[in-house]
Amino acid sequence: MTGTFHPEPGGPPTYLYHLLPELAARGHSPRVVTYGDPTPAHDYPYPVTRITRQQPIPKRLLAMTREVLRQGRDADVLFASDYGLPAALANLWLRKPLALKVVSDFAWEFSVRHGWVPRQTTMDAFQVGRYGPRVGLLRAVQRAYVSAARRVIVPSRYIESVVTGWGLNAHRIQVIYNAPQLAAYEDLPDKAALRAELGFEGAVIVCVARLTAWKGVGGLIRALGEVRGAVPGAQLRILGDGPERARLEALAGELGLREQVHFAGQVPRETVARTLRAADVFALFSTYEGLPHVVLEAMAAGTPVVASAAGGTPETMRDGESGLLVPVGDEGALVEALVGVLTEPALARRLVEGGRVELARFSMETMVAQTEALLREVAHER
Repeated sequence: MTGTFHPEPGGPPTYLYHLLPELAARGHSPRVVTYGDPTPAHDYPYPVTRITRQQPIPKRLLAMTREVLRQGRDADVLFASDYGLPAALANLWLRKPLALKVVSDFAWEFSVRHGWVPRQTTMDAFQVGRYGPRVGLLRAVQRAYVSAARRVIVPSRYIESVVTGWGLNAHRIQVIYNAPQLAAYEDLPDKAALRAELGFEGAVIVCVARLTAWKGVGGLIRALGEVRGAVPGAQLRILGDGPERARLEALAGELGLREQVHFAGQVPRETVARTLRAADVFALFSTYEGLPHVVLEAMAAGTPVVASAAGGTPETMRDGESGLLVPVGDEGALVEALVGVLTEPALARRLVEGGRVELARFSMETMVAQTEALLREVAHER
């Protein structure tokens, strides 16, 4: 069960799209129930049932729960990917072994998205903040369905600490690092050829992110103005879309950076790979990350990384060796790190080499094996 699925963008759809065929190849029979509308035919090696979003939230929640009830009767295990409420509701009747993957705080994301808390509220601040009764109810619902799972998979030690803060016993949580999908990064042309192809001139900073408040893209735009004082001609290219795009475009205009900040919108994975390879530095200035795949993708592209030390990001790199970490929200430190990478070739080379070494810790084989073992364990627990 999942709230989003291929071909929709984002971490959970990508995770399942690559995990499930591997499980099928090992002799298992996955089935997917998700939200979404009909998509062009795709040859999945398993059935996919989509519940339309073109209906109010209570109706589609009921429809999802009903479908899980129908398909879950003969399942050995239920596996909810970051969307556990329908599974937990259906399982009040089914009584099946239930595993849940948690990659974020759904109550926080929902509350920010719907304006129940200030849009700049970070996930860490949300954990200790006091808000109104509807936020309290949402938190209680989340804790209930997380507690209903026999085992909880998290993608980082950081998310593990968040989930234990909700009251779940640590022995029921297992950290399984996600594996980045790096096929698009194999056999890329060299940097000079791609820069010529993409028309890159001067120093190019690239950010790949969904444009939400917690991705900190506004801080990155403001930093660009300072970076250009030390690196004339520096520009920022932003790949991704989201609810903050209009606000960010307006900010770039207000700062006189309309021509220096390029918004590419949602682009294919191959374009992301080629752009990262052509960039001088990849930057991520978020206030929250579960475990950012895009940091690992930038390393695979051979591009140095500058990122805020938010959430699980520090688990992807060693500061000063495979990337540069800056304090969350510290735009001055961000400027200093970007200028350092752009003006010190030896530093940039060292970070690129360290990044290649770092990638060995995040393999698909390890992720699939650990996930399969956990699902087998959950299915046979009594």
